[in-house]
Amino acid sequence: MLKIQYFLPSPLVEAAQPPASELPPVQPRRRRLRLYLVGSESDTQSAIDSLHHLGYAERFEWSRVISIPENGLLIRPNPGDVLRYLQRYRKPEVS
Repeated sequence: MLKIQYFLPSPLVEAAQPPASELPPVQPRRRRLRLYLVGSESDTQSAIDSLHHLGYAERFEWSRVISIPENGLLIRPNPGDVLRYLQRYRKPEVS
């Protein structure tokens, strides 16, 4: 014979627990910040190294070298210029 037994919590235990919130708290959206370096490969690497020494960004966070086509990308590069970028997510400022 199968016997099912149900247990109900004590009313004292329920009273001691804080009421569950109905809606989860709204999380502010994180803001995206994109940094672009355009210049010669050695100049962009030098800028990345400087930002690393200042503690702003690790070298590995930057993209690999991206060649810029001659017709540009809404920018007009000098011959031999490359593009490097870094994308960060900033925590929203608390008011």
